[in-house]
Amino acid sequence: MLLVLLLCIVIGSIVMYFVTREMRGAISPPLIQSPAAQVSAQEANYLRVGWQKDASLVLKGFMEANTSAEKLPYVIGGESMAARLKEFYGESIIDDSDTPAASFSVYELSEEDRKRGLFMMTYDQPPQFEMKEFFRPLAPLEVQHGLDEADLLLTTLARAANFAMEPLRVHAFFKRTPDGLKLDWEIFAQTKYRTFQHFVELPEPGQTGVFRVFIVEDVPDAQHKGKGSRTYRLSDPANINDAARIHVKEDSEVGKSLSTINWRGTKDGRQLTRTATVELAWSNGQNPPQLQISRFICWEFLGLGGEDSKSTASKN
Repeated sequence: MLLVLLLCIVIGSIVMYFVTREMRGAISPPLIQSPAAQVSAQEANYLRVGWQKDASLVLKGFMEANTSAEKLPYVIGGESMAARLKEFYGESIIDDSDTPAASFSVYELSEEDRKRGLFMMTYDQPPQFEMKEFFRPLAPLEVQHGLDEADLLLTTLARAANFAMEPLRVHAFFKRTPDGLKLDWEIFAQTKYRTFQHFVELPEPGQTGVFRVFIVEDVPDAQHKGKGSRTYRLSDPANINDAARIHVKEDSEVGKSLSTINWRGTKDGRQLTRTATVELAWSNGQNPPQLQISRFICWEFLGLGGEDSKSTASKN
């Protein structure tokens, strides 16, 4: 009995030894990431969601700054933009409370753009009614019950759309710099204050301005059809209805630059809309003055992937 018991203990010990060794071999050792792999994972997380916190802080600081000098640390270019912001805002106190940073939402750009360090947030306020302005005339009972038709005056004054405040859409682009994320002020100001709309709707001979736009070739009117020119439609990136149609000579420098998006007369015949930065000008010596593209600056938005062709040429 003792021999049998001893034999069982020995066999059990041997079995436990081999089982324990097999279990130890089956458990993988903990994976230790190299510093390079950790950095790569952190970068991927930042491009996916991490940038949002930084962008919100930058936007909040920019909105709370109430002078052009106080806004400079938050914008691309910093001190080099001092004269531009001062010219735009003047010496007055700036109130950006109508577009609070907390009301901006994340807009996902493509992965390629995010890898280039470009990010975007948007503010979109639909049309609103100002109650103190919303006192419309009351229609007579005959009109309310359909027995009579409202006259032109009543129809105009009673139209609800006449009392609606304009929708407000703002694009806030951010660019990754050695000093962290910075706001592109040019597009922010153009979309918030609708400077493109004001420029194209209020002709002033000799006036020029640089704008970031969506641009596509359009169908020409009868006056310009077949005269060696092409017609392009330019629109504000946030406010698409703020648009202008401009005629450009095909053999001009601007016409050659824009020829890459021409679709009329091509085999494919498919419209191509691209982002671009252009300088617009109202002509002198014409009555009425004509809106022109005085200079094509670059594809994409200047400062956000696009570079001024003149600046590029001067570097070469």
